[in-house]
Amino acid sequence: MGDSIRFSLCAAALGASLWCCGLQQVAAAGDSATIVVPHAVGSAGSHDGIGYILPAGWTAQENAPGAAGTTILSHALADPSQGPCEMWLLKPIPAQADLASEGVALVTALGLTGRDGPYEGNLGKTVMDSREEGVSGTGWSYADLSGQLGTSGITVRVLMVRMGGNQVFPVIGITKTWDCLGNQAVRDNDVWALFFHSLKIPGYDSDSPKLAEELPGSWTSISGGAGANLRFSKYGRYSSVSDYQTYSASSSGVIWESNRFWNGDGPYTVHGDRLHTENPHGSETERNATRFFSIVRMPDSSQASGYKQVLRIVERSYNGSQTFGFSKSGNFVLSLRQDPQP
Repeated sequence: MGDSIRFSLCAAALGASLWCCGLQQVAAAGDSATIVVPHAVGSAGSHDGIGYILPAGWTAQENAPGAAGTTILSHALADPSQGPCEMWLLKPIPAQADLASEGVALVTALGLTGRDGPYEGNLGKTVMDSREEGVSGTGWSYADLSGQLGTSGITVRVLMVRMGGNQVFPVIGITKTWDCLGNQAVRDNDVWALFFHSLKIPGYDSDSPKLAEELPGSWTSISGGAGANLRFSKYGRYSSVSDYQTYSASSSGVIWESNRFWNGDGPYTVHGDRLHTENPHGSETERNATRFFSIVRMPDSSQASGYKQVLRIVERSYNGSQTFGFSKSGNFVLSLRQDPQP
């Protein structure tokens, strides 16, 4: 039986009773005193009235030479040849088109394409095919793009945030390695994600119910020998199952297949972009956990609608060690695709 089939059956068995149990309503507003793990741990900063938390180990330079009105956040890499590793916080600009299209045009307007080559998508796709569009935990809408400059190996991340007054706040991330801000091989990165969740946009001070409304459903991620499924009911209950498969050879030449499973079942609540789950049967770090999350819409030609919904949760390994080859901080971003409705 193939990995995906076996995993789907396991997830279905675990979540079969989820939809009819639980009476606790999902909180769509309010605040929680529980500490979010992981969370940005650097110093607080401000750019043109927009608040943010500087990633740990990064520095900020306001009004850099030749970049008046721009705040440049940078991180010195152990191997300088793997640079740059920067985020540019630009002054808000007038909204002229849809956010993603304006972001692509901005990369050209900044002169980046003239220096290192055209702004292109991955595997022959356009940058517009990379766009992730969503609404934040406090209600501002955004578009997130990722593309490469020619054959330079430099990935440019673009975050376009729609503010009040028909203004757009652009953030440009310039990176070459996955452990800086993500790249074409590994897009989701904890540094970029935690910076995103730290943003405080003027006029958006209260939790929005949007993410709580979009979360109920089944979400799955399968890659190689690993898989995860999360199911959230509209009544405030969730279930989860993860499977990690490995193979080993014995001295007699027999190939052994090993499967490790983790599961959870309990109540959950949502406060803006913070997802709180309780798993009484989980490990110490899983029994009472609060994490940042987002839900985005991405282009997908295989769907009748032309799009797919993706759930992104910023996670931390159970003991803070490097996980699945991602960030050395022990943080990673789990991306799950929404399953078709039954």
